[in-house]
Amino acid sequence: MTQNTIYRTEPMATRALAAEIRHDHRRFVSFLEDVSGKSLGTFREVLCEVKYPVGAASQSTVRIDVQLNFEDNIVGIEAKLDHELTREQVRDQIKALGGDATIFVLVPSKDFLPAWLSEFPGVSIIGWEDALACFNGSRLTMEDIHGEGRLLKTTVEAWLAALEVGERLPGWSVDIRRGGSGMPSIEIQSPALACGRTIRGQLEVAGRGMPESLDAVRFISHVGIAVPENGDNYFDPDTSDVIPGWVEHLRVLQRDVLQGEEEQLLVSFHAPGNSNRKLGKWKNALAKRYLGEHLHLAKGYTDGWAIGPKTTTVPRDQLGRLAEVTVEIFARWYKAETV
Repeated sequence: MTQNTIYRTEPMATRALAAEIRHDHRRFVSFLEDVSGKSLGTFREVLCEVKYPVGAASQSTVRIDVQLNFEDNIVGIEAKLDHELTREQVRDQIKALGGDATIFVLVPSKDFLPAWLSEFPGVSIIGWEDALACFNGSRLTMEDIHGEGRLLKTTVEAWLAALEVGERLPGWSVDIRRGGSGMPSIEIQSPALACGRTIRGQLEVAGRGMPESLDAVRFISHVGIAVPENGDNYFDPDTSDVIPGWVEHLRVLQRDVLQGEEEQLLVSFHAPGNSNRKLGKWKNALAKRYLGEHLHLAKGYTDGWAIGPKTTTVPRDQLGRLAEVTVEIFARWYKAETV
């Protein structure tokens, strides 16, 4: 008989976990003690979605997904299914519960964990499968955790972590995070150039929404130069003969890295989209005047992030190649700018 999925959201799953703990906490508490290396003492109660005020005005709150109260200890559990875990969430949990509290992050898979978690040595990581194994005949199952394709983003983040892009670009800032549209990405940024700008961009899930299956996920990279959103970088080209600095950097990229190798480096020749921002609307006009046939280099974000080319989109079986190409473009461009 097929197991039904009945806990379909993160709050449902965390409440079900709390119910299992309330029913029989003993093995779960022993598990927490083994992982943390701490003796927690006499168990008192388990609570769900406990809110703590934060900030001087106490107008905002931190929510502890599952809280275990002991005679002399408090345990907080930040539970995740496919939602993003952030530094701010962990910092807020520590601040809310105090330095003496024991905090755990509960994740679907420990195959991918953000590198920044090492900044919080007092925070322990546990997996849902190990947690549920603490309960005899748990009503909450791993089928509920996986849901109907629920862990798509978490799975993709594990794929991205396996690429080890940070190890290929030593000294660079490389972080796996979810972008403005919530899609998993590897955000990459070089050390500062002599001019103060950085070369930066991302390898990410293509599109603005997550497909319904992993087979449909496609990936794309954007490699650009940092472009602050100001009048020095964006203006009506008919009113000035000044060439904005970002154009010169893109010329270096084309001349010293991409020229003649566009196909091998998976460069997309699609024209850049238009920006509706007050200053960013001048990006394409400037690119047409100063980049000419290489207009495709002027893709990106006029909100201050970066302008540069994008690659073609690739399926998962070409993700390794896309990572190699992305690292090659970044590294060669940085070398061309710094020699």
